[in-house]
Amino acid sequence: MAARLSQWDYLIVTASNELQAGAYESQLKVRQGLGLLSDVREVMVVADPGGKRIGSGGSTLYCLMEVLARRLGEELRTAGPGEWEDVLRELRILIVHAGGDSRRLPAYGPCGKIFVPVPGESDSAVPLSLFDRQLPIYLALPQTQAGTGQVVITSGDVMLRFEPDEVDFAAEGITGLACYARPEQASRHGVFCRGQG
Repeated sequence: MAARLSQWDYLIVTASNELQAGAYESQLKVRQGLGLLSDVREVMVVADPGGKRIGSGGSTLYCLMEVLARRLGEELRTAGPGEWEDVLRELRILIVHAGGDSRRLPAYGPCGKIFVPVPGESDSAVPLSLFDRQLPIYLALPQTQAGTGQVVITSGDVMLRFEPDEVDFAAEGITGLACYARPEQASRHGVFCRGQG
């Protein structure tokens, strides 16, 4: 019987190294203590292994392997892709990539751009950050059908503005959310190249 996906099983924030991961963990613990992450069962911070940058793709795979290690324990050594898929089909996982260097905002290098203060109203005891503006939107994304699993991958240093209830996830495969931008603007960011049609 498939699990009902009623909330997020994992919120994973990535970090470039253990020092940055420690800063993220302290920020997230404060938010957990205030009940701001109540829609998430488990919060994790995953640093790039050995402090060596592995990129967003490598980090995504590393995060998923960390989830599998928690779920399968010692069985992970002998489990294969079929067992991995069985586990992931029962989970909702939100991965927020935040392992950047903050070169343009060096004062925020240790705590990352994800926790940079931003303008806006907040009734919380913590100053409003980019993370705090992003998270409610991502947590409100529609669920997939039970038994299909859901992995949502986002960038922690971008404020995408959209209505989460208008997102129509593909039944299988990948759905990309982005905004249109001129090549001059897009050249310094991650991009999707849209085909014809």
